[in-house]
Amino acid sequence: MQISRAPKMEWNLNTLIQLVTLGGMILGGVVIWVDKSRDIEDLQKWKDGHEQLHKERLAEVKAIEASYNLRLSALEQKSVEAERKADNLTYRVTVTEQTTVSISTAIKELQADFNRQSSDIQVMKEILQRLETAINRSPPLRRSSLDAFDTVLRSPLPR
Repeated sequence: MQISRAPKMEWNLNTLIQLVTLGGMILGGVVIWVDKSRDIEDLQKWKDGHEQLHKERLAEVKAIEASYNLRLSALEQKSVEAERKADNLTYRVTVTEQTTVSISTAIKELQADFNRQSSDIQVMKEILQRLETAINRSPPLRRSSLDAFDTVLRSPLPR
């Protein structure tokens, strides 16, 4: 028995379906590969853009932090200066209070001295009034006796 060979260019339906399926699969693979490549490129672009956004945002945050640090150091310096001024004012108020106390003490002493002097002047006034009334009651003095008394009063040094 002899096996018959198939004719050389025989196209049957199965072969055509297989060839169309193979072409469709190759075309589908190419479409999928192009689509995936495009998606990967889009994701890579988004990733690069997002990383750039993070870098820019980090730079902004660092700049803001630096400005806050500058403001904080300026506020600390102002706080130290304000504390110094407050200490200086406290010292000044204390000195002023002490001066006020010493001045009020001196004023009280002056008032006491003034009152004593006023009472002394009042006593001297009463004595002078008594002397005047006594002189007015006594006979008039001669001028010669008053001249000796007057020269004694006008002399710079006691004799």
